[in-house]
Amino acid sequence: MPTPESSHVESLAAETDDNAAAGMSYVLREEEQLAQVWSARDRVEHERSVRDSIERIGGLRRQLEGLRAQTDPIWERFVTLTLERLLSEQLREFLDGIDSEIQGLSQRSVEMDCEIDRLRAYIQERRRGLEEKIALLEPLAHRTSTQNHLNMMLARVEGLEAYLLGKKDVAPEAYNLHYRRHTTAPGDLLYIRIRLLTTRVAITAANRSKQLSEFDLELAALLPETERLKAELAVLLARVECMSELSRYWLAYLNIAREQPD
Repeated sequence: MPTPESSHVESLAAETDDNAAAGMSYVLREEEQLAQVWSARDRVEHERSVRDSIERIGGLRRQLEGLRAQTDPIWERFVTLTLERLLSEQLREFLDGIDSEIQGLSQRSVEMDCEIDRLRAYIQERRRGLEEKIALLEPLAHRTSTQNHLNMMLARVEGLEAYLLGKKDVAPEAYNLHYRRHTTAPGDLLYIRIRLLTTRVAITAANRSKQLSEFDLELAALLPETERLKAELAVLLARVECMSELSRYWLAYLNIAREQPD
């Protein structure tokens, strides 16, 4: 017939087993969550997006140089020949001839400006995605301190060692745990396993968070080049708009002058 003391021990052992099972289930969910936050496929996608962004920046740089090579000569012609053509009464023919070139430059400049904006938005969206993943990793990495986990595991190991070796000169908490509460090792082994797995999840999450932060910096380093492209394009676009506005002004002037009686 079981004694009250043995029944109490069995009850505590069952409670410990239930807690351990719940702990193991929680750890498994954490590991699954960790795997879902960042996978090998995510890394491949990130590397591809960085390569694509670099290639797009290179393409925009080449496009900008081509646009500059066309804009500068037209600008020089417009600045130097407008007054000359006005004095020789050939301004309308000159403006009509250069108008299609100005319109073409204007359209290409606007299209390129939009492409730079799309690239910048794409990079920023990728960065936001990384920031969201880092935020998901933070609770896993810092839920409890690794040092605290190690101390708890060490206490369990010391108590388990004392129990297995039959030591009686153990700390009171070890005595209560291994002699009064239960006298089986599997519960402690499972506890230590859970703590080790939890610590591993925390360390992996911290390392992965650091890695994603480095990936974020990699993307952030691309943004200054898009800003430089934007600034250089703005200079060309200002010249094109200036030529377009002056051309309309001169044509309006010629129309008014033609309507005036001699």
